[in-house]
Amino acid sequence: MPDSTSATGSPPDRGARRGLAVALGAAVAASACCTVPLLLVSLGVGGAWVGSLTAFEPFRPLFITVAVAALGYVGWREWRAARLAASGVDCDCEDEAVPPRTRYAVLGVGALAAVLLLASPWLVRAASGPPSSTVLPAGAPLATAQVVLSVEGMSCASCDVTVERALLAVEGVDGADVSFEPPRAVVSFDPTRATVADLMAATAAAGYPTRPATDA
Repeated sequence: MPDSTSATGSPPDRGARRGLAVALGAAVAASACCTVPLLLVSLGVGGAWVGSLTAFEPFRPLFITVAVAALGYVGWREWRAARLAASGVDCDCEDEAVPPRTRYAVLGVGALAAVLLLASPWLVRAASGPPSSTVLPAGAPLATAQVVLSVEGMSCASCDVTVERALLAVEGVDGADVSFEPPRAVVSFDPTRATVADLMAATAAAGYPTRPATDA
């Protein structure tokens, strides 16, 4: 009697699924310190718990290593299965394989998602373009003030974008130019609607404490 599982198709073998799950989990953890805070700040979400996500930064190299190793393991499983199938040897996988096209699609989409998560800081930086000019616009009100803030905790390509979004979300801020190196932000704002303390609180809520630069 034919195996019903083989006839109807089943998920990819457990080893590949587990490897892909590990890769995706590690990729999410690797992006938690940079891309996730940026997404939350862009959605208007802030608070101490958002700022605490930057604590993942020291472990980012480890998460990247785990994700890459897991993707390599998934690729090895697929290569091994293909070699066994070509030689006519039955695979010793825990589950029967789905049709190759479906299996490759599932694993390919998962692997692409993991790669995009790992590369997200650089992709965000590229999509954001060059920093805006620090020159005040011609139509800026006479009450506009400018302050230079020293930024702490920036360690990846998208951190400056997160800080900029957090500052621009403060009512009364007319512009913000944030640089990764040196780590500072030049902010123009209306002092009747916002204070330096407001600016510092906004960046701290995003996970990047700031203070007025002493060498500005």
